[in-house]
Amino acid sequence: MFNWLTSETKSLYIARPDHSATDLVYLHPDRSIPRGAKLTVRSSECALFFREGRFIGRLDAGTVQLDTANIPFLGHAIINPLTDGNHFICELFFVSLNETIIGIPDTDLGQYRDLNSANVVTVSGQFAYTVRVSDPLKLIVELAGQNAAAGSSITDVLGGRLLNQLRRVVGGRMRARPALDVVSNVDAEAISEELRTIAQPEFNALGIGVGRVFDLALSLDASSLAELRAFGREESKLALQSKGAQIATQDGFTQFNLVQGQRAAMEGLGQGLGTGQSPMIFSGFGSGSPFNTVTAPTPAPRAAPSRSGPGMISGPAQFLLCGATGETGPYSARQVALVAISKGQPLSALTLRRSDDPPDMTFSADLEPQVVAEYQRRAGGVAVNVPAGASATVSSPPQNSAPAVPSQEATFELAVRSAGTDGVLREAEVMMLARLAVALGACTSEVDGKMLTVTTAVRLGLRLGA
Repeated sequence: MFNWLTSETKSLYIARPDHSATDLVYLHPDRSIPRGAKLTVRSSECALFFREGRFIGRLDAGTVQLDTANIPFLGHAIINPLTDGNHFICELFFVSLNETIIGIPDTDLGQYRDLNSANVVTVSGQFAYTVRVSDPLKLIVELAGQNAAAGSSITDVLGGRLLNQLRRVVGGRMRARPALDVVSNVDAEAISEELRTIAQPEFNALGIGVGRVFDLALSLDASSLAELRAFGREESKLALQSKGAQIATQDGFTQFNLVQGQRAAMEGLGQGLGTGQSPMIFSGFGSGSPFNTVTAPTPAPRAAPSRSGPGMISGPAQFLLCGATGETGPYSARQVALVAISKGQPLSALTLRRSDDPPDMTFSADLEPQVVAEYQRRAGGVAVNVPAGASATVSSPPQNSAPAVPSQEATFELAVRSAGTDGVLREAEVMMLARLAVALGACTSEVDGKMLTVTTAVRLGLRLGA
């Protein structure tokens, strides 16, 4: 009896319960409402009454006693004669009118092809949005339906429509940009606004509007992210190789490495001549005049020490050039040959020491087979003296005759030819030769030296490269 009394007391006070305060639509569970009961409608909602499937009236915010004297639309056939006229038989809906927040959890948006790697990746997304009811009756009649699940039906339909539109927006961006750029979420605000703009006309027709879309976060699944990261690492390696290939000639990296060796030799020669630390000192430069004197006394040459022997493993030999002012280097066999060619000297005029030998173990450059081979390949017919037992078979002028001293212009032209053996003179080599021209005294500035280098290269039939 106590429970019956409590139930009857509750039925006299009707309002939306607190646990349903955030629901967009709430249906009062009891279709039989006592006459004279007090109905409380909150300021953020309205109450809609239906009878036998037809809308009969609306109450806005406030507290009102349910009686035909106060609410005329409760009359007619609403009073049930079986209850002696004490109850109204109707359906009462509470509809929120304030801006309501609805969240969409992380959801699979589908599979898309990455523009960069061509891999198929899976994208997911989550976001939240707000809605505000503009026409409660249209929302109930045309979308929600007159049932207890009206509220969840509305959020399911709205969320589904927004997800479909988001899939379309993401698909459009994936066709124009790589997947990692899209899921970086730097454009989250723009995508949210685009989504709201697309959904607004459709939702307005249902009596509800989208206020804002926020907290949008797109992401890749773990396997897709791992694939794209692996692709990115490989792509970075290829990018480094591509930059190197752009510097090299079309014949490949072998020719590129050759040019790099020539460049290093020319730079060393130019710096040595410019600072006076070159193993071979040229003096008496004058405009258009030949070299007056050549070299300073060098230690007596010795036979090149043998490096052969069982179990001996070594890399490319490195040599130091020995002169009156000290030692310079280390240089490779190729660089030593280029030094001799650029100075117009025979190999017998250069004294070497291997970088791993004692300081007093020096020998003439024409006794080193590697240097002789490099010199012969680049000198193009210039003779060198090779002793019996050496691997090369070319010969130099007699030692008792002084070698012809080339002119300043001839020396520079020979350096240009050596740097452009592949038919192309690149920007870095032009700058190196310009410094060499200044060191030789052929020019007074690097600008003039660059002009001299370019005109000499054109005259020799060399192409200028990047």
